[in-house]
Order: sequence, then C-alpha cells, then structure tokens
Amino acid sequence: MKKALKFISLSITVLLLGSCEKSAFLNKAPLSFISPSNFYKQISDFEMALTGCYQMINARELPGDDVSEGTYNAGLQYMLSAGTDELSLNSAGGGLDAEKFAVAQYSSTNTAIGDFWKAYYAGIMRCNVLIQKSTEVNFDEQSKKRLDEIIAEARFLRAFYYYHFATLFGGVPLMTTASPDPLAPRVSLKTLYSDLIIPDLMFGYQSLPHRATVSGGANKWTAAGYLGVVYNYLASCKRNNVSSNLNFELNSFSWVDEGQMSNSAKNILKEVVDQSGYKLTANYDYLFRETTKAAQYEECLFLAEASNQLTATYPSVVKLFAPGGDVNTFGGTWWTHRPTNEFVLKYGKDLDKRLSHNITLPYSASPATPDVIINSVPYCEPRPSTGLPHWQNNAAKFRHVKPSAKTIPLWASGISIPLLRYADIMLQYSEALYFTGSEPAARLILSDLRTRVVKTGKTLADLNTYYYKADFITELLDERSRELCFESKRRIDLIRFGKMTAYLNGLSSAAPLHSNYRVQELKANWKENKIWFPLPQRELDLNVNLRGHQNPGY
Repeated sequence: MKKALKFISLSITVLLLGSCEKSAFLNKAPLSFISPSNFYKQISDFEMALTGCYQMINARELPGDDVSEGTYNAGLQYMLSAGTDELSLNSAGGGLDAEKFAVAQYSSTNTAIGDFWKAYYAGIMRCNVLIQKSTEVNFDEQSKKRLDEIIAEARFLRAFYYYHFATLFGGVPLMTTASPDPLAPRVSLKTLYSDLIIPDLMFGYQSLPHRATVSGGANKWTAAGYLGVVYNYLASCKRNNVSSNLNFELNSFSWVDEGQMSNSAKNILKEVVDQSGYKLTANYDYLFRETTKAAQYEECLFLAEASNQLTATYPSVVKLFAPGGDVNTFGGTWWTHRPTNEFVLKYGKDLDKRLSHNITLPYSASPATPDVIINSVPYCEPRPSTGLPHWQNNAAKFRHVKPSAKTIPLWASGISIPLLRYADIMLQYSEALYFTGSEPAARLILSDLRTRVVKTGKTLADLNTYYYKADFITELLDERSRELCFESKRRIDLIRFGKMTAYLNGLSSAAPLHSNYRVQELKANWKENKIWFPLPQRELDLNVNLRGHQNPGY
C-alpha cells in the first residue's frame, strides 16, 4: 500500500486517474501538463478535481493498471450479486477472478478484490486531496458557495467508498488526509461508521442542495438515502448477530443500538419519501436501458454514470447482466451468470411485469423477435422466458441499443447503473417502519411498490395475495429480490439479515444443462467467514501493520 498511497495522493494523479475515454468536459485543459503548484487556484479546478472523485465508482483503469474487475464498471456487480440465491455461474464461467464470487471461490490473491482495494482507495484519496486543498483558497462569495457544495459532494463520495469497504471487508485503514500514513492499521467498524461514514453522509445531507449542479451528481437526498441505508444495515447486523461467531473484534457490531438505528432510519427515510421529489418512474424497464436517462433521473437518487461529464467512462456490454448473444449483432453479453430456479419462481409469472424484463432467453436470429422501439430508438428483443426453470434463462435486466443504431463503440455500454433508487428507499422505509412497530404501514409500502408492475388483466390484490408471507421479513427479502435483482444488493441483504447460509443451502443442486448447474460448487465452498472478503495479499505484503490482522478463515 505504501507505494500505492504515494502515487495516488499526488494531486496531479487525482486528476488523471480514470478512463481512457475522454469527454469534452475533461478536455478543457491539457491535464498532462498541469502541475500541483498551479492547480486548485480557481473554482473550475475544483470542479475538475470533483470529476476525478466520481470517476472511481465505475472506473476502468488507473494509469497503466486495469481495475475494471473491482469497480461498478464490471466486477463489483459480480461481487455483490453473484454467489447468492439469485445467480448461478454457468458451466463455462469461472475463468476470470471476478466470476469466482459466484462459487465463493475467492482468496487474498483474487485480482478483483485487489482491484477494488486500489480503485476505491484511489477514490478516497482524491476526495481527501480536494477537501484539504479547499482550505487553502480564498474565493469570492459566489465561488465559495459552489466550493462548499463541492466539499459536501467529496465528503459524500468518501463515505460512499468507505461504506463499500466496510460492508465487504469490515474494518480497514482510515485515511482522512492528503498525506496519510501508508502503514496505517485497520480500525474497527465502530470507528469507520462513527468517525467517518455517518458524519460525512450527515454533512452531505445538511449541506448539499435539493438537486446537484451537474446531472448525476450527489444531492441532499442522495446523502439522506444512504444514511437510511447505513442505519438499516447496522440495525439488522446487530439484530441478527452478524459476524459474532467469528470472534473478530474489528468487525463486531456489538456497539450498535439497533433500536436507535431503526428509529433514525425511519425518520430520515420518511423525509426522503415526503420531500425529495423522487418517485417510481412509470415504466420499470426504462430504468435499465441506454437511452432512457430521463426516466432514470425521476427515480434514481444515485447512478454509476456511463460516460457523462462526471465520469467519462463506459462499462463493457458483454460483462453486464443483460441477455446473452453476439455483441455486434444484438448488443448481447457473455451470459456468464444465470438466474437460479428459486429466483425465477419468486415471481408470479402471470401477474408481475418484472419477470418478463428481468428474466429472458438469449437473443436469437432464429426464431427472430421484432425490435422494440423506445423513444424512436430500436432495441433488439430477446426471446421470452416461460417464467419457469429453464437452462437458457438469462439474467436480462440491462438492455442495449440495437448495434446498428449505436453512436458509441459496439463493445461499450451507455447504461448508467442504478446504485440507489426510490424503489429501494421505499423498501428501506418499509423495513424501518416494521422494526419500529408499524407492520401495517410497512406492508402498505410493499403494496404501493407493486402498483406499477401488475400485468394487464390482473389486480394489485392478486399480486399482494400471491406474494404474502406471514413473516414480514421473508416477504420483504423476497420483494427486495424481485425489485432489485442484479443491482448489487443481494449479497449485503442476505448477510445483514443472517440468511446467507440458510438461503444457499435451500438452493437445489442440478445436473448439467440446468439453471443451477454450479450451485453444488457454491454450497460446498461457502463458509460463514466468507461474509467478509479477505484483505488483498499485496496490501499485507506492503503494510506490516495489516499482517496478523487478516479476516478470519483466510
């Protein structure tokens, strides 16, 4: 880590790290000739530095180092969605380290884990440099107002990056300055949340405007939404004794007051619901297409933006959870992950519109299906699934423009990946209401969420009756899966509710050519200690104070 920190803490590097794709915004100045001594002098310099803070969310590379397997560009989605009850690895998958999460076959030398560590600490360092440099300037009143917003965005992003570290690894080194100690030890989860994640999110909530200056930027309600997510996460981990059997104090939740956290979640999420102006967009599928940004901005409080002036980066089409098929003909994917049979059967196949969007068969020229036209833009249409277990069922949530109509490279995805949607806010609010004694109100929110996905000829009552579970948490987890599948939520949900082992054991094993082909491998590899990823071996080699403090079982 020492070499890496020296490298990424330079302010010139803060500007240059990121995608090799270049946007007009980033090309306003010849960045390769900007030095730290003449930067951070104008508000435009801070705007450009803030761009660098956002870029690592879904970055493809650091200078000379591909890190896409560790960010929302590709691999982080596998880390957070695969290896759960939603997705099984297909018979050919598992060659890339990022695919090994689907069978719980990861170790400290996994390159995707190492890439995540490098990329998201780079993001943290960029935020730290910007925040520190903001104390060294004296702007006029108008520029100072914008600078205050930029600082709040940077602090939100720093909390965002650290929240990911905390949920994936537990306690990690805490770095809050532009020149941190490269041999910093791990700090506890209590310290991470109490000293940085919650205060930074609260600062963003109190300081950011109702909407960001730049489309896709964090705003007041983004920070508030993540505060609610964090409060619910901590409450559920404490309530379900997460990690307690590992006897590893750094990753303990014993300090959490679950009642207080649930109450705090209820209060902040009620504000988001009542005051944010976000809503459920009318068409569920418009949340996951390349050319329906207006619908995304109605519902999404935060996105991993695909090549806008905040990020200037594209994910790769073939690695996303989209229908399988030739990328040049259909805009299809490698189809490395399949929906499990158990996940498919969570949907009422004749009741719920989400099924036909989230689960399909691959693209095919024979039999061909007509294109779908969305806002005058053609999309190839995959073959429909029957809604029953089938070896060709695809995880098909994201959809790409027909290749002949694309205006960006055929390999590139222009989809902005939703990271926090209003639908998730509703579900988080429902959870908080339940744990503060309001189950009827909590169930009403589940009903409200389902309103837009009732199939023609059916009623909301039909859907509510079919999905009803006497145990509210079981129904909540099912609804979170149906609504938020393949959106990097499931791993954390199952862990925080203490359900991962039981839900994996409940998956059926299967013969070849079956949707659950690799489930037996996943079940054999899964151990309770794997709720935490291992610290990368490279970091242990570079930092003597991390040695002897690896997560249990690695």
